[in-house]
Amino acid sequence: MRSAGICRKLLLGAIFGFAAWGCSSSRGGGGASGGSTNPPAGSGGSASGGSGGGPTASGGAITTIPSGGATERGGAPGTGGTSGAQGTGGISSRTGGSAAGGASSSGGSGKGGASAGTGGGRAGGAGAGGAGTGGSTADAAITEGGVSGGDCTVGQWPAADPSAAGPFATVIENPIGPTAGVGVDGGTPPQFTLFRPKDLAQGGLCHPLITWGNGTGSTPTMYKVLLNNLASHGFVVIGSNSLNVAQGNPAPMIVGVTWVLQQNDDPTSELYHRIDTTHIGATGHSQGAMATSQASTDSHITTSVPICGAMTERNLHGPAMFFCGGQDTLVGCSGAQNALTAVTTLPAMFAEYVSADHGSWMTFMGNKPSVVETAITAWMRVHLMGDTALRPWFYGASCKLCTDSAWIITQKNMDQ
Repeated sequence: MRSAGICRKLLLGAIFGFAAWGCSSSRGGGGASGGSTNPPAGSGGSASGGSGGGPTASGGAITTIPSGGATERGGAPGTGGTSGAQGTGGISSRTGGSAAGGASSSGGSGKGGASAGTGGGRAGGAGAGGAGTGGSTADAAITEGGVSGGDCTVGQWPAADPSAAGPFATVIENPIGPTAGVGVDGGTPPQFTLFRPKDLAQGGLCHPLITWGNGTGSTPTMYKVLLNNLASHGFVVIGSNSLNVAQGNPAPMIVGVTWVLQQNDDPTSELYHRIDTTHIGATGHSQGAMATSQASTDSHITTSVPICGAMTERNLHGPAMFFCGGQDTLVGCSGAQNALTAVTTLPAMFAEYVSADHGSWMTFMGNKPSVVETAITAWMRVHLMGDTALRPWFYGASCKLCTDSAWIITQKNMDQ
């Protein structure tokens, strides 16, 4: 219990202590909870408190992690990562890209790793592109037998329990990839941490990608239970090591996606032809939730889950779940409610977990995902993997979360 209290204090120091920036924004006509999207450099404070999840690996050591057989790799940047090609203006277009507007060609083939023809992004709103449930053209593409993607296949994933580890042993690689964002006290910008299945060929399916955003002053290791759980289910998760993940041009969350897509085209990379480039999600906490909202305007992002913070954006490209904690006195739920209001045609959900505060939704001790972490995993499985067994958790007037007294749910365009 004492260890749990120490972890809790680290979170409070790293995230709550920087609340003036990390949990607010004025972008989008005041839809979020106030503040500025571009704080002065260094507003996140020193690096202390940011490593709450424990020290990252270094020197190339490989450590076994008890939670589902994950190994952690550190040291040299991995698998051909370079500091170049961060790009300006977002993710570089590749292999069919995401077709904003929901222009789907759901039967197309994508040789050589190109998964074009799987419906592009999730834009297009309810019913667009002929998707029968929820209006997601990408979901329709997943359920139509799969599309060849070179060394892997884009297709519907087998059902799995989101509250437990998935079928994959996982690897955590840190540091890896390019530098991005802003460094501490004007120093060198940090690299990334990658959570991924150890055997990317297992099962033969292309792995959806998720870009992660940390809360102010924290790093991906603080959120290890959630991110490793996602990786165990088959997702490749890229998270910036930046203590202020919303800062930088281009922003780190987009740079991370760009780099993974480049690795998917690099024959020397372990990610080569293993990524589902048409199903990419974004999620993050606090300042990372604001960064998630910003990243979700990029047409490659097909679903998003801002956690404890959201910005009003009217240019999303797929379903969104805006999460808040009912006991969060730091941010509150008004930003998530305003973000939902701004959505017009896409499926969207306001999800308030009544008993949670700004950080208590996280798992601090042990390896079992919390109720909220389980719901986030389920959302990503539905919208990036086509897991129809979990769809009733969110869709329909009597959805699982809708009828659970622990949650307060408001749906938009999610009747079916």
